[in-house]
Formats: sequence, C-alpha cells, structure tokens
Amino acid sequence: MRGKQTHVPLAFAAMAMLVGATSLAVPARDAQAAWFHPLQHKVNAGVHATGIQGKIIVVDAGHGGRDSGARGVGGIEEKDITLAVALKLARYLQQGGAVVLMTRTTDTDLATERDRAMKQRHLGDLRGRLNVVRRQRVDAFVSIHCNSAPSPDWRGAQVLYLKTNPHAKQLATVMQDAFRSELLPTHRDVQSNRTLFLLKRIQGPTVLAEIGFVSNPEEARALATETYQERVAFAMYQALVRYFSDPALTQAPLDGGLMHRRE
Repeated sequence: MRGKQTHVPLAFAAMAMLVGATSLAVPARDAQAAWFHPLQHKVNAGVHATGIQGKIIVVDAGHGGRDSGARGVGGIEEKDITLAVALKLARYLQQGGAVVLMTRTTDTDLATERDRAMKQRHLGDLRGRLNVVRRQRVDAFVSIHCNSAPSPDWRGAQVLYLKTNPHAKQLATVMQDAFRSELLPTHRDVQSNRTLFLLKRIQGPTVLAEIGFVSNPEEARALATETYQERVAFAMYQALVRYFSDPALTQAPLDGGLMHRRE
C-alpha cells in the first residue's frame, strides 16, 4: 500500500512508492491452484538476456522498518512481501545480466536520524529512495507495493505510472500484460497518476507495481508463499526484458539514462 489513505476502487492514491512460505497456512483446497505449483521458468546465468544486459535497474521494496505498510489477511505485512519479491526480482535481473541497485535489502527505511528528530520520517524515507537514483545513471526504476481495500472483494495486480511520462507508460503496459499472463486473475489496467512522490521525480521507465491486495483472502494467501512471490518476481523480470528488447518501446531514450527532477 502506498500510504495510509483509504483505497477507492480504480483510484488507489499512493504516497510512496522476507516473508516465509509458512507465514500463512495454505489450505489443502488451494493446493491445485495454478500459483501453488512450482515455477518452471529458470534464468540461465550463463546466457544473458539481451535486452537487460548491462542495464542499471533500481528495485525498490516499498515500506520497511517502523512503516509496515498495509496489514492483510492473517496478519501479513506489506513490507515483508515487498522485500521478499524485490530480492527475488533482483536475483533474476542479475542472472539476466543487469546491474541491480536496491533501495533496501533488510527490514528498514531510508530516513535519517535528523528526519526522525524533525518528525519527517516518511518524507525522509522517500528522499532516501530518490537519492539512490541521484548517485549514478540508472536505466529503470521499479517500486514494489501491495494494495489494500476495506472490502475483501477487491483484487488484482496493477501498475501505476506518471501520466506525463511516456517511457513509464510503455513499461507499465508491458508489465501489466505480464501480470495478466502469470498471476492470479486480474482485470485491472495500468493506471496513470500525477501525485506520487517518486513517479513525479524520476523520468524514464519508472513504475510502481501493486502486486495484489493483501485484504483479499486468496491473494493474501498467495502473496505469503515463496512460490507465488517467485511468480510475481519472474513476471516483472519478463516485463523488463521485453521492454528493453523492443526498440519500438525504448525509442527516443533519455540522454544519460534515467534522470531525476528537482524537488
């Protein structure tokens, strides 16, 4: 979840951008679900995927530390799910030849002690994530989050992008297609946004992926398993490979790679 705001169907506002497989018991009746079966796709570390080889990609696991994000069915916490998926995505990307930068690799946030003393922990955390992009040229930025809603009926993965960023829209569209093919059923389309802190400040292929609703019982059970986390990570990996392998999607690249806007 991208903030503490109440989620409204098809207009889920957001402020920002390791859970084990045994965190939630998976009922026997779910054992035949498609997501429960081991993922068959593998990345051969000896054969680099042409599209992403050498690309510098930032993988941002949303929330962390005191900020648990959304709490879902069975007590799962968004910060744990996002980190688990981020680590798996980073592994796939590295095996495919990409250079991966992660905003966090442990259960922490990026706020400084000064931020906390000034009661600006949340803003400081976002600035810390933005600083990862400022340190060097990067080619893509992917922020991973989970969604939540008051009703348990809302479900589906969805990718957000800045409305005025055509590069982001292209990557978001490819990633949404991968979610439709690889994940639990989703009828959601990509969603443009004008307000998200990181999306507003990072140009180029920058997206925020809401990988499912932790408030939906079926998606919560799936997201709590390593098997489904692998499936989510691989879908995102496929999307990045497809995006960078298709000249029609990456036409008119930004000079110097991914750039940030001044605050």
